[in-house]
Amino acid sequence: MHEGIWFTAILGLAIAEIPATARAQTSPFRAPPSVGVPAPPPGALWENAGPPRPGAVFIPEQPGNALLATEYLGSDVYGPGKQKVGTITNLLIDTTGRVTGVVLIVGEFLGIGAKEVAISFEALFPVREDDRDAFLIEMSKAQLTAAPAFTRSKAPG
Repeated sequence: MHEGIWFTAILGLAIAEIPATARAQTSPFRAPPSVGVPAPPPGALWENAGPPRPGAVFIPEQPGNALLATEYLGSDVYGPGKQKVGTITNLLIDTTGRVTGVVLIVGEFLGIGAKEVAISFEALFPVREDDRDAFLIEMSKAQLTAAPAFTRSKAPG
């Protein structure tokens, strides 16, 4: 009789562990990045070990070669001949934290016929014009309007 209880308990634990193992292997989320400091021992990130070393975690000012996401969002995109071809509505970021694409709203005329189109991040060129950030792309308004619409999906996981 006791053998059956132990077998059931062990089988139950093994079955309960399968989804956790599968999630761990297929998780889209990345491990914390290394920033030039040795990895802390397991659980150390949650312990109250005092403040982090200066320079290990914090970035005190915006680097000269970096733009903020807010400098992209809502910005106009211009094609050949400085013709406005769209407006940036979102950024596509993969699970490693790398920006892979930009979502534009295109084809809008007086609020009608607009659609979202995603382009490769490398296809967009930031420039400074009239004391504001602008973005250039080597595609015309007609090309972007004819492009397939971007479809949003659920978050990975």
